[in-house]
Amino acid sequence: MADEKLRFPLDAQTLQRLDTLSLQARRPMASGRPGRRRSPLAGSSMEFSDFRRYTPGDDFRRIDWRAYARLERLFLRVFEAEENITVTILIDCSDSMSYGTPAKADLAIALAAALAYVSLKCEDNVIVGALTDRLVSFRRGSGGKNAIWNIGDFLTRLPRSGSTDLNRALYDMGRVVNSPGLTIVLSDFMAPGGYQTGIRAVRQLRQEVAMLQILSPEEIQPDIQGDWQLRDSEGSGSIDVSISPGILSAYQQRLADFTQEIAEFAHMHMATYTLIPSDMSVIDVVQRLLRQIELVR
Repeated sequence: MADEKLRFPLDAQTLQRLDTLSLQARRPMASGRPGRRRSPLAGSSMEFSDFRRYTPGDDFRRIDWRAYARLERLFLRVFEAEENITVTILIDCSDSMSYGTPAKADLAIALAAALAYVSLKCEDNVIVGALTDRLVSFRRGSGGKNAIWNIGDFLTRLPRSGSTDLNRALYDMGRVVNSPGLTIVLSDFMAPGGYQTGIRAVRQLRQEVAMLQILSPEEIQPDIQGDWQLRDSEGSGSIDVSISPGILSAYQQRLADFTQEIAEFAHMHMATYTLIPSDMSVIDVVQRLLRQIELVR
């Protein structure tokens, strides 16, 4: 166990600060697995939900006799069911995620570990997957937070190269997801073919989607000037450019348009979106940004 812990992306102090948090789905989901989350189905938890009329065959132990004394009609007390869901965390492992100081991939892996820990602590099931031009590999975890060491081992061995095809990679999710749940995508979303078709495919799997876009400080606010040769990190060539204030201004406008497009797409498809600089600490991301978009509480 000690050797496994050494391979985990987060230290014990960080995990301790995550212990009070839980992931939050926008709507109740009927997964069929008893647990802690509110379900749209009636259940036997201690949290009262509503009354309904008694019908033959109902459990007579749930009859509210005080209501009968007042109304002379039989009513049942209905309680909220509590279920677990599957939280799927998908990490873009393409070459572009290795860019930046610190690299976007470093924060993506740390954030995936944090989200997996929070999910397992709340007894949800977890799937962690690696995306390049396909779903390269995945690992399942369940049974409480001790399962995090298995997930941590997977995260430390993720591939760090490959081209991007988010549409195909996200479509591959249908191989591993078979119940309603929450899917979190960690990516820069800089895929030549886009991401929209893939996100729609994930939504069709009855998934709530959170799109967490990670960009480096150099991408968000570049500080360069003069003559440069810019090379595509995923190998599609290079270009000679002369960087002027006007070019930088045009770049920043294009980036703003790109992130706004993702935000609008997310809103249209009932997904959650936020932009995360790669130099933020994982605790700041979880406790501040993800709380703001109500992904954690």
